[in-house]
Amino acid sequence: MKITVLKGSPHKNGASNTLAQEFIKGAKEQGHEIVELDCAKMNLNPCLGCSITGKDKDCIQKDDGNILREEITTSDMVVFVTPVYFYDMSAQLKIALDRFHCFYHRLADKNMKSAIIMTACRSDDEVMKYLNDIYIALTKYLNFENVGIIKATGCNVNSIDKDSQFLTEAYNLGKNL
Repeated sequence: MKITVLKGSPHKNGASNTLAQEFIKGAKEQGHEIVELDCAKMNLNPCLGCSITGKDKDCIQKDDGNILREEITTSDMVVFVTPVYFYDMSAQLKIALDRFHCFYHRLADKNMKSAIIMTACRSDDEVMKYLNDIYIALTKYLNFENVGIIKATGCNVNSIDKDSQFLTEAYNLGKNL
């Protein structure tokens, strides 16, 4: 299975990306093909809301959106990885997700699998609630099969404890696909 991992953290070695690497490790051990797209490092402009979108035509913007489209539309699964900022995904991931608009019909017709790995410094239940709800709505809208949600609370933005249970959860999510 081809899996595209969309990393939305600006912190290269932060908690979110560390969990992404554990997921990738488990998935690769099962023989899955992994494509990593670091949304924080890509040249992605915000969606312009033009009249071309949704019609499966090339985006009018000349940036890395075409790379995003190619990898996502040729994948069997997408994994969203993001820190939680103000109860939502990072801006870097949101820009990438908004750019799905020009090809969302193709995605909805594929019945892809998806998962989300989200991290937050806070440890209370409320911090993940809103992003969780957005993700569930997104899976319904795009006809994705949700195969996993990891809510890694109490994580430092810039790192994660090497003994964290969330490392095991991320690894097992990839390993058990």
